[in-house]
Amino acid sequence: MSFGLLNLGIQAAQANKTALSVIGQNISNVNTPGYNRQVANLATLPDQRGVEVDSISRITDDFLTRQLWADTATFSSSDIFESMASELDNLLASGTTSISTAMDDYFKALQNVVDDPTSLPNRELFVAESEALARRFNELNTVVVRQNERINQNISSLSQQVTTIGNNIADLNDKIRLETVAGKSGNELKDQRDQLIEQLSELVDVRVVAQDSGEYSVFVANGQPLVVGITSNEMVPILGDPDSTKDGVALVIAGNEVEVTSGISGGKIGGLLQYRDNILDPARNELGRIAVAFAETMNQQHQQGIDLDGNLGGLLFNDVNDASAMANRVLANKQNVSSLESSYVKIVDVENLIASDYEVHVGVDNAITIERLSDGTRITLDDMTAVAASGSNPTKPESALTEDRTYFFHPDSGTLHISLDGFTAELNVAGRFVENDRYLLQPTLNGAAEFGTVLTSGRQLAMASPVRISASPDNQGTGAVEVGITDINSPTFQSTKGALNPPIDIVFNSGSPTTFTVFDMSTPSAPVPLELESTGPLENQIYTAGQPIELDGYQITIVNQPVAGDRFSFSYNTGGVSDNRNALLMSNLQLEDTLEGGSYQDIYGRLIERVGTETSVATVSRQAAESVLTSTQESKASLSGVNLDEEAAKLVQFQQAYQASAQLISTSQTLFDTLLNSVRA
Repeated sequence: MSFGLLNLGIQAAQANKTALSVIGQNISNVNTPGYNRQVANLATLPDQRGVEVDSISRITDDFLTRQLWADTATFSSSDIFESMASELDNLLASGTTSISTAMDDYFKALQNVVDDPTSLPNRELFVAESEALARRFNELNTVVVRQNERINQNISSLSQQVTTIGNNIADLNDKIRLETVAGKSGNELKDQRDQLIEQLSELVDVRVVAQDSGEYSVFVANGQPLVVGITSNEMVPILGDPDSTKDGVALVIAGNEVEVTSGISGGKIGGLLQYRDNILDPARNELGRIAVAFAETMNQQHQQGIDLDGNLGGLLFNDVNDASAMANRVLANKQNVSSLESSYVKIVDVENLIASDYEVHVGVDNAITIERLSDGTRITLDDMTAVAASGSNPTKPESALTEDRTYFFHPDSGTLHISLDGFTAELNVAGRFVENDRYLLQPTLNGAAEFGTVLTSGRQLAMASPVRISASPDNQGTGAVEVGITDINSPTFQSTKGALNPPIDIVFNSGSPTTFTVFDMSTPSAPVPLELESTGPLENQIYTAGQPIELDGYQITIVNQPVAGDRFSFSYNTGGVSDNRNALLMSNLQLEDTLEGGSYQDIYGRLIERVGTETSVATVSRQAAESVLTSTQESKASLSGVNLDEEAAKLVQFQQAYQASAQLISTSQTLFDTLLNSVRA
């Protein structure tokens, strides 16, 4: 009997000692991140043979743990998204970087020229403000590009961290496997592994699959393996294709790079990619669209005037269809089989431009699909109107494509022309197009970077109209005349420098209804009715107030009521230094709807508003994600965390049990000694 009591005491002492050790482990790790409290599970032995420690369990909940990983990925994504968006929002709206402020200064300086077109200081100030506006576009674009570069740098750094954590998880998988084989719990190693997965979730969203051996397999980006058992794969940054300025992410699996960029949505990497796709690139495209429209409309209007020396106006800003700029708007995927040759994107109608990139995809049987990436709209050639081939060259379109949604396609010669959303694109490849070839068109992305001034002298500002209007002093009617330039490149202005070819007079005839004749005044002593190819001689034309008279390169509009004998003369505006008519037209562009959706300022204001709204939404999303994450952390801590009061109570409980076990051993020894003494007696 004493031997039975002794064994019971020894087993009880050992079991309670182990329980005390577990409690001590809990207390010592109360502040250890990721530690899950442990419990010694006691089990009774049959036939009153005592107690043993059946196992030492980690108190954790698999659902809560996985929820913590998911919530961590969501919060990290929202946090970095909101941080980057707030930075861009501040840059767009700040007075020191805002395009709106620079445009206000530009138009104020232009108004000074309108008020006094003969003032050279006013003209020079306007040139200076034009240069300042160009710098503002360039600087803001540079800031946006730097954000993109930071995203690339972060993707590179975070990818390395993912690789390191993956390696550590695989190493812990191996150690846990060995612990399991040896019959040990490996609880501390499992805690470390869970903590590493939580750290990994801060970088990228993960899916974890537990194996029967106790190992974890970790998958990212819709099922690509980062860790499988004791093997881990490397995550690496890769250059964007075809746009090498936008880095992506790949896993190196069996020596092959598998791109996973589009599959990552959570963690810091996912947040960076979403910010670039949803805010940064659209903002850069919109900024470029404003720059392209501003340069093109200002150039067009400036070229319709004459400067202080009587010369026709030149470019005020860089030509948006410079050969280099047009060529840079086309990119080909590196995986393409066909080789891209001379290709370009040309801006033809800024009012219809959309702030977007476009992907051209060659499908089965040369089926061409054009995807507008800003909204995912897909356009096939069936949705467009075909243009006939040239009679002399079947591989070229008969005429330039200017109408929206028209195309010319000659697959065998590798030629594709399309006209869409205010631009035309020409793709030429060596040989023929090949299935799955892809091309990226970027009509507006680099518009702000390419924005710059050409004109450097105030004397070269073409503020006057090239057409001088002279009303005869003998006029008796109330007629008033305006001239609008329609084609400054017509022979009317270009055939003879500094002259209107031909000069004309409009003379009103007697009779009813009121008619007029347009005279060619090339020989003032022998004027003849002006003859146009499209209409013939312009004589005895019925007068309708306000109806434009279309001539070669310009149009004349007469309002009110002229009378018979009234005469208006039109000649080249030589010496018209005080004329501000073209300056007024340039100034009026500030309020005109030059782009789809409004004026320059309207579109920029909407850009600020859109980014501000996205930033506000991102802030709310971040706060919500943080609240959810905190709730999950608290739930997990309440279950798995160490409660010192609870552990102190257990410490007293098992200490007393241990002391009682020792007393049982002592009692057994006393009984045994008593038995021996009685036998000896």
